[in-house]
Amino acid sequence: MGVGKLNIFLSDVANPCGTFNGHGAMTILDCNGIMRWPCGRFRNPDGKWERVSRSGYVNLPFKCGHLEVELPPGCYWVVAATSVTEPEPGMFKLNETSHVGIVQVRCDETACVKLYNPSTVLCWTWFRMGLEALRRDDRSTDRDVQRVVEIVEENLIGQLGTSAAEQAIIGAIGGMVDVARGAAN
Repeated sequence: MGVGKLNIFLSDVANPCGTFNGHGAMTILDCNGIMRWPCGRFRNPDGKWERVSRSGYVNLPFKCGHLEVELPPGCYWVVAATSVTEPEPGMFKLNETSHVGIVQVRCDETACVKLYNPSTVLCWTWFRMGLEALRRDDRSTDRDVQRVVEIVEENLIGQLGTSAAEQAIIGAIGGMVDVARGAAN
């Protein structure tokens, strides 16, 4: 038939090796936005195949951190949304969305992608990098950026914990940014 299958898994919060035990919704995009295909199907949380609505592959329900869909061959972006959770005492997830995964689906094959489900601390690290890029590009935002960073870090981030895996990721990100800045100079 030529249709490919895609199995999407969502990691536990701040744990790339675990699988999320909850439910939520996943959205699949192609290069034009929300994937729309009138013949699309997904396996609903009860395990039954269901047609994708006219809205496309948007907010498809999943449980136990897993969703299976049928798609034509192509390259897709995938993202998941969950409810606000506190996975462990002191670690909190405010953002409700996963990192984006990119996957290639081929004819008559099953592809698999796992999305990372970050904590607030890792999301802040990425956001802060964006703020610092703004500061480098436009000196007029210097004070505003510094104020935002101080407020968030003193009142929220400084009181939250994160996993050893995320601490390693944050350290690696810092090292990569330093290398990239050195290469740019």
